[in-house]
Amino acid sequence: MVVTACVLFGLSGTASRELIDRGISALTVTEFRMLFGFLSLFAGLCVARRDLLRLPWRSLPRVTVFGLALAAVIYCYSMAIARLPLAVALVLQYSAAAWLTAADAVRQRGRPATSILVALPLTLGGVVLMAGTGGARLGHLDPLGLVFGLATAASYLLYLVCGRGIGSAVPAATSTLYGALVAALAWCCVQPPWRIESGAWEPRTLVPLTLIGVLGMAAPFALVLSAVRVLGPTRVSMLGTFEIVATSVVAYLWLGQALTLPQCLGALLVITGVTVCGRHSPDGAARRPRRGAIRA
Repeated sequence: MVVTACVLFGLSGTASRELIDRGISALTVTEFRMLFGFLSLFAGLCVARRDLLRLPWRSLPRVTVFGLALAAVIYCYSMAIARLPLAVALVLQYSAAAWLTAADAVRQRGRPATSILVALPLTLGGVVLMAGTGGARLGHLDPLGLVFGLATAASYLLYLVCGRGIGSAVPAATSTLYGALVAALAWCCVQPPWRIESGAWEPRTLVPLTLIGVLGMAAPFALVLSAVRVLGPTRVSMLGTFEIVATSVVAYLWLGQALTLPQCLGALLVITGVTVCGRHSPDGAARRPRRGAIRA
């Protein structure tokens, strides 16, 4: 589920960058992404699973925070890549895996699972090589861009933690549906529809924005939220670094951007880290049946 979501994020990210280059603002792309994500999920559930449209009132505060975190992740990342080299923005975002690992170790007062300790340096090291941070002039970075980059990591952490917190009470599709609604309403308050640039309503722009909402928000975020409930936020944040590889492949096929040798090595490290992380259960032990248990 996480790898599929990463591929969809890579496709939608490249399409979003192309729209921004055409003159569509990052805020408009974010707003349409949330709105069309909500509408597509709502239509799908109306047809297939109307029972998932019900949201318990007691879960409304958590879903509201979850939706605001969802909106913040996409917007802060868009603003970060507009002011920072993509390399730095990506490394800041995926530093969330390191923060989650440290937080889990403190909370559990023990050493994290061996698979996490092995996968963490592999994935973060791969991200650094894939992004090519060594070529960035770190002394000339935009301070506001750095703030948005750190805010991206913080909002991503909040999104994962909130997703785990509401997992036992609200199904993944329901959480994503109402989280997208909260995010869409929040951005409509920031930028009302009548203030959106006219070019966004043209068919050649509106169609890609719709697809970004469906394939770049509704589907991948529902997949990630479902995965969080199985693997936990720490493992999902590390598995999410596969987005760097997926985005690079999409950029090569779509935009003709070739990978350098260090980036290829970084991709290999990320894939290795994802494999190590994914082959083990959430508690770090291999999935083995207990003695005396009946095998299905």
